[in-house]
Amino acid sequence: MINWYDRVKGKLVKKLPDNITSGRYAAQDSCVFNGHSNIQLNDFLISDGSEKFHIESQIGSFIHNENSEQLGTELDIIESAILAYQEAMDLGKDSSFLIPDKLLARLELTKFDELLIDVLKKGHLQEIARRPRMELIYEEHLVPVSRAKKVASSANAHLASHSECWQTRTLTGVIPKKILALESEDQLNIYENRVYVKLLENIKCYLVKRILEVKKLEEIFKQAVSFQNAEGIYFELSDSIFTLWGEGFSDDGQADDAALHGIATLELLTKMLKKVKTLQHSGLYLTLTHNIHVPLKLNMTNVLSHDQHYRHVARLWNSWLDTQQANNLCPEQIFQRNKKLAVTYSQYCCNLVKRALHELGFNESIPNYFKRNSNQAIYLEVTACSEIILIAQEQSLCFIPCFTNNIDISDAEVMKNNQRVLLSLSYVEEMNENNLCTSPTNFYSLEQLAVLISKWLVSQTFQTLRTTISKVPSLLLQMLNRMNANGYWKLEDNSVTIIKPCLAIKPRLLEFKNEHTHDVSIAKAVDSVAEAVEKFGDLLCCPCCGAKADEEQWISRDYNCFAIRYSSCNHVWEVNRQTDGCKVLKVVPNKVLDNGILDTFERSGRFSLSVNI
Repeated sequence: MINWYDRVKGKLVKKLPDNITSGRYAAQDSCVFNGHSNIQLNDFLISDGSEKFHIESQIGSFIHNENSEQLGTELDIIESAILAYQEAMDLGKDSSFLIPDKLLARLELTKFDELLIDVLKKGHLQEIARRPRMELIYEEHLVPVSRAKKVASSANAHLASHSECWQTRTLTGVIPKKILALESEDQLNIYENRVYVKLLENIKCYLVKRILEVKKLEEIFKQAVSFQNAEGIYFELSDSIFTLWGEGFSDDGQADDAALHGIATLELLTKMLKKVKTLQHSGLYLTLTHNIHVPLKLNMTNVLSHDQHYRHVARLWNSWLDTQQANNLCPEQIFQRNKKLAVTYSQYCCNLVKRALHELGFNESIPNYFKRNSNQAIYLEVTACSEIILIAQEQSLCFIPCFTNNIDISDAEVMKNNQRVLLSLSYVEEMNENNLCTSPTNFYSLEQLAVLISKWLVSQTFQTLRTTISKVPSLLLQMLNRMNANGYWKLEDNSVTIIKPCLAIKPRLLEFKNEHTHDVSIAKAVDSVAEAVEKFGDLLCCPCCGAKADEEQWISRDYNCFAIRYSSCNHVWEVNRQTDGCKVLKVVPNKVLDNGILDTFERSGRFSLSVNI
């Protein structure tokens, strides 16, 4: 029996559920998947397109939601963007977290588009609909002699054996009353016409998909451009997103040119779709549409090879077939492709997490070790099962990349309790901070990660507001009382509670420790106070960008609350006590403190936070 590692729960399981998410489980032993592919240790269990899995005695299916054509088109764009990301990495080039310039080609006409435009413009398909080729079929019918136009070759034999068809009998023979005659009928159901009707259907499906693709890319481009000098969006957010978008283009004019190409392409594709739909109302199409069984490989008949109109049907069919090569993969090929996408997506998410740390003011001094202006440090670890783990102050936050838009959110509570976050392509409305949409088509992927990491750090950093050092020796209490002219701490019952940043007095504390090296209890107490002073100083760092404010900017309030309003980073952060006794950290941009326009995540991103502490 094969063991599996559940990446969502972070636990080993011996038996897979009947319905699973593609990429959720990692094998702990080698095995054979669906009889065609080998899965090695720590490989993901990925769909092969059949939506089923069969491994030894375990049989089940992958979670598969019925996606609309629009969602399917977006998934194709995402896959192409991820593969372009991998290609850029392999070549050592800068890679884009959003749509790369390589996808601009999809806004231009393809070879098949150009061929279809030419054939429709010259009227070849229209002429076939107007005057289709037909086959003349002769069938034998028993009719009165007066109606017979052409006698069948078997008429004499039939007449000899059917006396009821005789009018009279003579010495030399019979005079027939009815005779077996040949009647002709024009037949549209020929191979070439079936190919034509099937081609129209294929072209329609192709054009619908192409129009959705161009519309989606245009929508993405318009959304990107809207962030430049956008009104109602905080300028740091719009600058950050627009900069991230621009990293995917080597030339500033590429995006503008692509937008113009996209408008022209969309107009042409729409016109062609309208013409094809008109052809689908022709008599030929309506007659044969319910009886079309045509193999993908054409049988090149004389008509398809030489007829002035039908030969263009063959050209279009073969050209269309070339556009479908990526869709005609066997399950093993689909599995290998999805496996490559899953691995690349994991690397994409890892680099995006690193980028989020950089945006929050962290610098990578050594590989995977990030430090911010103060003592805040984060270590990033990637496990064998591609979990991305951030470790800070003995606490961890785990990201699980899963390249799928079909997720199971039933384990959200378990993930929340274990500080685990699923990164996927899903835009499910019920998504919360434990299920983030991390995709090249989502302009807020970086912002979502930055907000989540900021809140995670806040939950640790702001614990120091409640730090009290107890059992402090009286000699140290006396010294602290003499140094407390500025109200750095509160002294009571042999305990010390720090209420203001006081990093400046740390040298004096260490000096006092050196003066009493013989007293172990004083040394330990001084170390505890010094450590608390240092951690309390982290509260001077902006939760958004890590910029450090001066101690003079600290405004003390009751119940160990405070505010910092004039930092150098244009952000205000403060802790206020609510009516229920809870404390809330609020972070907002300084320039929009009073007008209240940044009331949503879409308007402010990571630059506006509200966290219960």
